[in-house]
Amino acid sequence: MSERIGLPLALRLLPKRLLSRLVGGLTAWRAPGFLLRPAIARYARAFGADPREAAAPFDSHSSFRSFFTRALRPDARPLPPDPLALVSPCDGAVVLGSTVDEGTILQAKGVPYSLAELLGDGSPGATPAAPRFVGGSALIVYLAPGDYHRFHWPWDGRVSEARHLPGDLWPVNPRAVAGVPRLFARNERVVLLGERTSGPAFAFVPVGALNVGSIRVHALPDLVTNRAFRRASPGRTGLSLPAVRGQELGWFEMGSSIVLLLGPGAGRFADLAPGAPLRVGVEIGHERPGSIRT
Repeated sequence: MSERIGLPLALRLLPKRLLSRLVGGLTAWRAPGFLLRPAIARYARAFGADPREAAAPFDSHSSFRSFFTRALRPDARPLPPDPLALVSPCDGAVVLGSTVDEGTILQAKGVPYSLAELLGDGSPGATPAAPRFVGGSALIVYLAPGDYHRFHWPWDGRVSEARHLPGDLWPVNPRAVAGVPRLFARNERVVLLGERTSGPAFAFVPVGALNVGSIRVHALPDLVTNRAFRRASPGRTGLSLPAVRGQELGWFEMGSSIVLLLGPGAGRFADLAPGAPLRVGVEIGHERPGSIRT
């Protein structure tokens, strides 16, 4: 499959990493309040951001980045009462749900890519993780620029390893997902590997994108993504970190995508239609597949 399907030449030639750094710097600018406050208000209205859910008033933010990465009120997104329900890690929309078949998953209909490549199994010193997910399930969620940008744990378990995999910064909107082969395995990403409380494996993969190279993870304070001029080398960190369903895990500094993986026996995602809207905390699957409610 061509590496250039459906995308303008200008986008392919853009210095995406440098541009993302420049946009990131612009969003961090502490603009004068008379400029920033009306700009945030217009942006919030355009994208439907609800001020009633926010932990702080929109007009209290000192930069667009602060607004983008805003926190929710603690009671804004209650979890389902069933402790075995899997919940959405973020606000956004479903890109695709699929099974892991012979080491590949789908990023769009008819566009497969290698799970081992996504997880960085070829990185120096990495123990292959992909075989643990064969026969399991995957779900991809897209966060648009107007969405809440923090992400949370969708299940209980324990993280055993984090991998930082530098890469490109292609857009992750629907057109790019359909047109850039191996998109999620090419873009910069952080792979969090672990085991569900019941034992089987999981992976939580926040993926960077154009203008969204910065991925922040609370448990990895020294992680630096989106280097402007020099791509970092792949990195691995051993962890013993609890994953607590609903607990905040980290954030993007604008919208992006998250790939979720469950090994056989770790649960199953619901049959969610591409484009279906999601909000943090809504049920997206179940540890017992027969109990899924959609």
